[in-house]
Amino acid sequence: LAFIGRFEQSLKKGKNILVCPLDWGLGHATRLVPVIDLLLQKNHNVIIGADKRPLQFLKQRFPGCESIVIPGYHVRYPKNGNMGLSMLMAYPEMMRQANKSKEILKEIISEKKIDIVISDNRYELADKTVYNILLTHQLNIQTPGFLKIFSPIIQGKLKTFFKNFNEIWIPDVPGENNLSGKLSHLKKFPDKKFYFVGPLSRFALLPRKIEEKKHALLILLSGPEPQRTILEKKLISQAIESGLKTIVLQGKPELSEEKQEKNVRIISHLPDNELAEIIKSSQHIICRSGYSTIMDLAVLDGKAILIPTPGQTEQEYLANKFYSEKIFYSESQKKFELKRAIERSKEFTGLVVKIDNSVLNERIEKL
Repeated sequence: LAFIGRFEQSLKKGKNILVCPLDWGLGHATRLVPVIDLLLQKNHNVIIGADKRPLQFLKQRFPGCESIVIPGYHVRYPKNGNMGLSMLMAYPEMMRQANKSKEILKEIISEKKIDIVISDNRYELADKTVYNILLTHQLNIQTPGFLKIFSPIIQGKLKTFFKNFNEIWIPDVPGENNLSGKLSHLKKFPDKKFYFVGPLSRFALLPRKIEEKKHALLILLSGPEPQRTILEKKLISQAIESGLKTIVLQGKPELSEEKQEKNVRIISHLPDNELAEIIKSSQHIICRSGYSTIMDLAVLDGKAILIPTPGQTEQEYLANKFYSEKIFYSESQKKFELKRAIERSKEFTGLVVKIDNSVLNERIEKL
């Protein structure tokens, strides 16, 4: 009884922490895995507040955590046309949705007695009654073409959002040898609440054993519709034509399906350990150039061919950055040719990064 009493007291010392990823693709959810792991190790009570596929992924990854739906932004990427312009036109509706989510957040904080909110790229999810942390690598949002005239307005809006948070965690390292480039590395930070907590990957704690290259090609799909499906159809068609033994991971954690189309095995979703094994045992990998994907590849010593989501300026910037550094070969989705990409990718080195979560651990200790 004495032991149980002490154990109950130790649990009471933990905080009620609400973790909220953006729902555009799985990346914002997957990179929260090491954060949630550390919080749980320190006896905090983690509640997941998410929507759609990120919610499904985190519910599967952390079945012991309570989960709540916090609606995301219902924005679809255009099949054609300018993504930046589409986002600009959708801005009023996005603000309406953001205000609705803020009201839901207030209700959750009151009902669940939340102490801390950790928001991954959900700039609107902060409340004055709790301690607020923003996890983001997008401190300097890229604006293409004529939309550059709106850059000062966008950066000004970001600074306004930053003021609502007690801490801002950047999943990268300071200095020149970094992953995110000018997306995260400002010439001058507004104040001292910005912390580089190191790259974050769900695969960081998995063993780095060398796997036999059993699969000729692995295609990792992710991101918002309709571009995810457009890319899936294009790559499956080219993979069948190539005859290469191919695995396609659809990035659909809400499903549990598998089918075979000639030389192509199509799987809706896999647990992290199985996915890591397939990544390490694949000769060639094709994926989006999302920042969370880059961090995962770096942890697994991966070489990959990158295809940025059309119009997503962050992914286009990262693809160009790593291409110019001869690290990852990349091609646009529209002009992509599998045979050429595989041949050209041999000239690129890939990326290896040692993950150090000491700063992240220190920030969580401070909580």
